[in-house]
Amino acid sequence: MRNFVYQNFKIMAQITINIEDTSILPSLRKVLESIPGVSIVKPQSKKKKCGLDKAFDDAKQGRVNHYDSVEHMFQSLGI
Repeated sequence: MRNFVYQNFKIMAQITINIEDTSILPSLRKVLESIPGVSIVKPQSKKKKCGLDKAFDDAKQGRVNHYDSVEHMFQSLGI
């Protein structure tokens, strides 16, 4: 893989490696870190869901309450 320079921007190649046997990770990390120009990036955490996405998930899973009126809702909530 090569690095290309386009109008003063360096374009770098990126690969993702999936490893089943995690016992080889320390030695693989050492090998990769010894190669000039190679860096290891930690995996990104899952994207956090916004409130609306969580609400849609709740609705899909049936975690919703139905009330006949606002007054009934307030009574159920003890307000």
